[in-house]
Amino acid sequence: MNKLLSSLALILFLSGGVWAQDWAWKTFSPAGGAWSIHAPGTMNPDAEAQEAGSKVGSYAYNDFYGTFMVVYRDYQKSFWSLKPDYSNYYKKVRKDFVKAGKGELIKEEKYVKGDLIGRDVRIKIPVGQITGLEGKTLTKYRIERLRMFFIGRRFYLLLAVLPEDIIDTPAVDRYFDSFTAQ
Repeated sequence: MNKLLSSLALILFLSGGVWAQDWAWKTFSPAGGAWSIHAPGTMNPDAEAQEAGSKVGSYAYNDFYGTFMVVYRDYQKSFWSLKPDYSNYYKKVRKDFVKAGKGELIKEEKYVKGDLIGRDVRIKIPVGQITGLEGKTLTKYRIERLRMFFIGRRFYLLLAVLPEDIIDTPAVDRYFDSFTAQ
C-alpha cells in the first residue's frame, strides 16, 4: 500500500506542470500604466510600489506552483559615459541571486528585443527534499528564470520561480515576451 501511495504522490508531483497551464492569464498594468505584462493572475504591489511617485518597487503573483514578479528601480543619470555599459550590474544581480538561493547558474545569455539589451538567466535552486520510490531522499529543485534590462534610467527585472518541468513552457515564455513599457 505504501508503494502505491508513494507512486501516486510521485505521479501527481511530476504531472503538476500540466495543471499549471490552467492559470487565468490576463494583461496586467500597474496604476499609472508605466508597463504591462501578460500575467497568470493579478499581480500585487509591495509597500514601495504603492507609494506615490515610486522609483522602486515590485509586483508579484504567487500560487502553489511558484512566483512571478516584476521588479523596477530608477537610477541617477551618469555623467561619466554617454553610452552606459550595464554588464557589470547584470553580473552583480546574477551573482546575488545565485548566492541568496544557494543555487547553481544553469544558463546566461544576452537578451535583445529591438532597442532593449539585457540578460536572460536561469538558476537552479534547491527547495527541499522528497522521498523517491526506493526510499532514497531526493533533492527537489526549482528554477529561477530572470530577465533584466534597462529602459532609460529604469532597471527592470522579470522573474519566475517554478518547477523545472514548467519553467520553459510556451505560457511562461509569453509572460517574459509580453512585457512592454510606456
